[in-house]
Formats: sequence, structure tokens, C-alpha cells
Amino acid sequence: MPDDTATQETQQPQPAQGQNMYRTLQEIDGRQHAIRAELSTIDALPEPTDDDVNWQGTLIQEYDRLEDRAGPLRRRMADIDRVMRARQNPENREDGAPRSRQAPEQTVRSHRDPFEDMDRVRAGLVAPDELRSRAETVIETDAKRYELPGDFAETATRRAQGSAPIARHILQTGSKEYRDAFRAYLEDPQWQRGPDRFRAMNLTAASGGYLLPYVLDPTIVLTNAASANPFRRIARNVSTTSNAWQGVNSAGVTAAWITEAGTAGDNSPVLGQIQITPQKGAAWVFGSYEALDDTNFGEQLPQLLADARDRLESAAFTTGSGTNQPLGFVPGGYGTAGAVLIATTATVVAADVYGVQAALPPRFRNSRSVGWVSNIAWLNKIRAIDTAGGSSFWANFGSDTPEQLLGKPIYEASDMKGTTTAVTGSGGAVLAFADWEQFLVVDRVGVSMLYEPLVKGTAGSIPTGQAGWYMFFRTGSGVSTPNAFRYLVNGSAA
Repeated sequence: MPDDTATQETQQPQPAQGQNMYRTLQEIDGRQHAIRAELSTIDALPEPTDDDVNWQGTLIQEYDRLEDRAGPLRRRMADIDRVMRARQNPENREDGAPRSRQAPEQTVRSHRDPFEDMDRVRAGLVAPDELRSRAETVIETDAKRYELPGDFAETATRRAQGSAPIARHILQTGSKEYRDAFRAYLEDPQWQRGPDRFRAMNLTAASGGYLLPYVLDPTIVLTNAASANPFRRIARNVSTTSNAWQGVNSAGVTAAWITEAGTAGDNSPVLGQIQITPQKGAAWVFGSYEALDDTNFGEQLPQLLADARDRLESAAFTTGSGTNQPLGFVPGGYGTAGAVLIATTATVVAADVYGVQAALPPRFRNSRSVGWVSNIAWLNKIRAIDTAGGSSFWANFGSDTPEQLLGKPIYEASDMKGTTTAVTGSGGAVLAFADWEQFLVVDRVGVSMLYEPLVKGTAGSIPTGQAGWYMFFRTGSGVSTPNAFRYLVNGSAA
């Protein structure tokens, strides 16, 4: 029940039910400390529910109401402290007026600064909707300044809209102050750590690495879109701020015909849990002091590391075992029931391609995200199929790899099997036809970089005259529905 004395407080904004019990500044500070602790607990949840998010908003509103009540109390205590100090030190007064009472400089903002009051952002005191709005403003501004390509900006916007923690990450690593400090760190790791740079780099990882600005972070924006690693373009990309991503799958609901006034059966779907744990990957780049001094290494480094990561992920997303690395779509979705064997080893004919297409269930065959994936060697074998006496049915010599096969997109994946050797099981998969929405790539947001100023030789004690950069990240992948994948196998199914 609300306090009966609430009607007496006409000079203060009406507090919410039960909030007027905090009267003294000490009581208010104590309650705000408890709110911050509870917000931190909610913020640490891997996948907060709608109730968690709603309760988080309620706590933020309560914190703001308490702050409104505490403001006059804090100003009064500051005035008393100022007067008492002025009595002891008359020199603090100029022209008979206290310095602290001089009119402050007025500023007018045409637009709200998205990086305003970042301490509240870091403390989890900003509501999710406001975090998303601020992050979208940052992304839009960077796109207008040509610091973020248009397609990357769209991807970053989707990430921010879908996750408040990712929106917070964009705000924390997207300011000009942070980017300037990171650029200075790349160019001169032995920088002078002034107060501004120290505050900017307060996102250090436990091991001392610094987080990449979001415009360079491949967990926020997609990189190397034109490479032979198509999976980030065609798979379902998910970002998380926890150590694992949780999801569910289902075979669907079963319907049945019944008689008039008959009793319907229990056709509830069976739900399965999907858990994908991002695995740690790393890249190491080093060079001589002379090379680092004589080149624009700081500008080239992010692209070098992004390329290294791209090549590492290409192999893992294709054939990764899932043990200390992501689980690839070939071992993750392969099953003997989904394997279509090539009629003649090392030789592909039109019937083989039709067989793979027909083997995929209609639910997935008609999906908007269905497509083909194969190594260029086998793509060319399919191109060479000829039933018209001299003309290519798929493309002529003046064309590159076609964009479609049987009306569906086809992508080159350089890490799929390219040889003609017959192999038993998933190792023999040479062509995949799948609903790629059922293949997930999960990124743990935040890519860190660490500078090593003194590289040592194999003996572990003798310097080599080189320095290096160590980038580490966490990424996972997996198949949510194996039935959404079919494979053309050059060998035997099992």
C-alpha cells in the first residue's frame, strides 16, 4: 500500500507505489545500489525473457524517479558544503559571488548525442529501446560519413535491433574517442596513456586485449562477401553476448480428420533444444620492427586479420568436427537417408543432380533460403554435362559459374571435396542442396586484439627483433534440422 504521507509531498514528482519510503539521501543511494545490482544480474542472463526485459524497464524507471528525488538533496548538501568551505577560505569568492553560483555556459543541442551519459550505458541503466535507438543513430551517422559500407550498415542495424546487449556494444566501441584511441594503439602500442585514452580503452578483455571498434568487428558486420566462403552470406547469422546460443526446433504439428463432435487427439509438437557454443579462434601476425615502422601496418592489420579469420572459418563451417571448433554443415547434417550416391564414381550426370533435388523434402525444397553448394571442381563437372551434342546446357565458355542450378542459387565453397577419389560417408559429399536457414553461424560479440612487443625465438628466451599482434574471437556453427540437407556422394553412404 502507498504511504499516507505521499499527498503532503506536492513539490516533488509523484513517486510510484512504495517509492516514497526512501526519504534520506542515504536511503535513496542504498536503493539505487540495489537496483544496479539487480540490473547487472538481468544483464548477465544468456537469453533474457520478455518478463526479464519488462522488469528491467521497471527498475530503470524506479531508478530515474529516485534520481529526481535525490537531485534537490544532493544540491542542498553541495550548497552547504560550498558555503562552509567559503567561510574557511574567503579566497574562493570573486566579486562577492561564489564561483559555483556563476551562470554556467549555455549550450544548445540540435540532436541528442548518442554517446551522452555513457556511464549509465555501461552500468545497464539505459532501457533496451533507447539503446537500440542510440545504436541506430551511430550506424546511420557512420554510413553517411562513408566509414561503413551500406550493406555492412544494414547488417549492423539488424544486429542492434535484435539485441540490446549488441546495441550497447556498438555504443561502447563506436565513439570517435574510442576509435581514435584504438587507431593510436595500432600505430604506436607504446603510446602515452593519457586520461582520455585510458577512459576510451576501458573495455579491455581479461587477458589484456582491446576490443575492435564495431565497424571492424566481423561479429557485427560481415566481411569478405566475395570470397569462396559463402556461409556467412547464406546461413542464419546469430550474435550472442553469452557463452552459448540456445534455440529450439520441431518437426511441426500433426493435423487429423475427425468426425462431427469427435474428440481431437493430442497432436502437440515435440520440441528439441539446440545449443551452439562459440569456439575460440585466434590469428597471429608479426613482423620486424623495421617493417612495422616503414609501412602503414596499422591500417592494413584489420584486413589481414579478417582474411585469416575468413579462411579459418571456411574450413570449419564446411567440415568442422564440433570439438574445439565449429561444427560444419557436412558432418552436422549428413545422414545415410539424405545421401544420394553418384551412379558412376567420379562421373556426374543430370540424373544425379535431379536425384539430389528430389530427395530434399518439399518443406525445405520450397524455402526462400534453399540453394546449392559445391567445390568449383565439381561445379565444372556439372557444367560439362552435355545432352545436346556440343553445347553446354548450363553456361558457355564466355560465362562464369552460373548463379542458379534448377532455378535455385548455387555457391562455390572451396573447402568442399574437390577430388574424384571415392570416399565412404560424409567425406564423399561433393554437392549439397539445403535450406540454409537451418545452418546457424553464432558469433560471440567482441573481437579482441593484443600486442606483443617482443617476439622470442624457439628457445623462448632470445628476442628476434620482431613484434606481433594476436587477435582472438569466438564463433560456433551447427545444423538445426538435419532433414533440411541432402548430399550427392562420390562413394558409399556409410
